[in-house]
Amino acid sequence: MANQQKKRTRIIASGLVVVVALIFAIVVAVGGGGDSGTTLAAGEYQAVSSSGTALVPLEDPDNDPARGVVAPQLTGSRFDGSGITVAPTGNPTLVVFLAHWCPHCNAEIPRLIEWKESGKMPANLQVVGVSTGARNDQPNWPPSQWLVEKKWPWDAMADSEDQLAAVALGVSGYPGLVLLDGDGKVLARRSGEASINELDAWAAEFLAL
Repeated sequence: MANQQKKRTRIIASGLVVVVALIFAIVVAVGGGGDSGTTLAAGEYQAVSSSGTALVPLEDPDNDPARGVVAPQLTGSRFDGSGITVAPTGNPTLVVFLAHWCPHCNAEIPRLIEWKESGKMPANLQVVGVSTGARNDQPNWPPSQWLVEKKWPWDAMADSEDQLAAVALGVSGYPGLVLLDGDGKVLARRSGEASINELDAWAAEFLAL
């Protein structure tokens, strides 16, 4: 009897170890553990550095003192930690600042995609998104998954928690669009939603199409 009791106790103890291990694995997988949750949050913010003088905050797109100024070069990371830069490439670049909780950003992303797929977007125009203003208490968190769900087709940088990238380019509203020429000079900036026709006219005006 004693041996049977000991054997039964060992079986129960082994079963408890397996159950505890399974529970731990599930918690880690869904991000419930402290380390996993921290990793997720950290991925939504990435360190950003800028070289050059920050642009003045945008106030009047039609009278923008930043026009013709060389924009600061941004060095940062994608959500997965791989490096990405916003720097002169010889081709014009459209930098799009997006906040996951912003209804105007949610409305603008499909328009930008439609603009691209329509063939009206200039073929040599490079586009890079910057996820900024991220907040885990707002809708569509985390922004990395939000951009996947919105089917964002271009590269994307994760801004720092203090929004260094947005500050460097003088973004004052979302979505914030900064159009740079091939040498990194500011051609134009705008904020808020824009229709495809407005985007066409904007690009044509400042890219001399």
